[in-house]
Amino acid sequence: MAEIETFSGIRGNVATIRLLENALSTGKVAHAFIFFGAPGVGKRTVARRFGAALVAGGDAGAEDRARRGLHPDLAEVRPEGAFTTIGQVREILRLAASRPFEGARRVFILEADTLNVQAANALLKTLEEPEGEAVFVLLATSREGVLPTILSRAQAVRFNPVPTAEVEEFLRARGAEEPVLAAALGRGSVGLALRYAEDAELAELRRAVFGAGFSFGEDFEGRHGAVEGIVARAEALGAAREKVVLASFEEPDRRAKEGAKRAGKAARDGAVREALDLLALIYRDAGAVAAGAAELAANVDRLEELRARVGEHPGADWAGAALVLGEVRAALAYNVSPEAILEVALSRIRRKVLEPFLGS
Repeated sequence: MAEIETFSGIRGNVATIRLLENALSTGKVAHAFIFFGAPGVGKRTVARRFGAALVAGGDAGAEDRARRGLHPDLAEVRPEGAFTTIGQVREILRLAASRPFEGARRVFILEADTLNVQAANALLKTLEEPEGEAVFVLLATSREGVLPTILSRAQAVRFNPVPTAEVEEFLRARGAEEPVLAAALGRGSVGLALRYAEDAELAELRRAVFGAGFSFGEDFEGRHGAVEGIVARAEALGAAREKVVLASFEEPDRRAKEGAKRAGKAARDGAVREALDLLALIYRDAGAVAAGAAELAANVDRLEELRARVGEHPGADWAGAALVLGEVRAALAYNVSPEAILEVALSRIRRKVLEPFLGS
């Protein structure tokens, strides 16, 4: 098999990729890394590629198998619900203490900001006194979301959003119909931009979000209906993901069905998070339009609607409305229902938009 270029096709973060390539070429690899940056900027993809190269130890065939999820020494640990539990970490540590099955190393990819306190403390003991050839790659949206004690024992590697122009160029090469819009909506994530270019379900979610985002004049029942519209689209995305996972098995057994169900729930929760992010983006765009800087808006296909809404609500606190979404987003980690989160958010946003107008 021809030699695999470990990071071929990865967009952006040139300095970060160079650092990891240097670690692979010299063999000077830390026992733990923190890959941190905004969601969707490539951390997980790079972690999988990096982990595959580490376990393969220069064997192109082994690296190819690891990249396809077929190598026993590369493990990616997903949270059980909102958190990665101490039980999951104990199993990781048991494996980390033993020799690799067949590879040069064992590599474990975890989501650092989902570790509960007990799990984080259990992992910390191993990071303080590493044994064997195990390497831990921890993913996080920010350094602040990781316990300082863990952060101090790992090599921090920053991932920045991919420049919009670079994402747009990639989408044009793929033949996307609206590369400028999809690149803007991707917000520095090639994967998310590609979904906006190709995924009809995500376009439907965005349509529902726009409808809910400006439902200020509706009564409670109308606003509740708008929220239900978002949740219905999120459920549709989850169901589609579950169906895809099930279809990958010829005869899915109970374990496969449970895995597909978990994947569907993760996709639904991801869609709700994206809906909250889209709402924040809409209000930031409204603020840009109100400030006379419409060229900064991401929703370039809805500028006329944004101008009309801004005109209807003079003095609205659009920046404050966007900040509300960041505050309520954290509730998703505690299994609060999406309906409740969205209704609380829209109620608070309504006050941010309407109160300056009503008080004038």
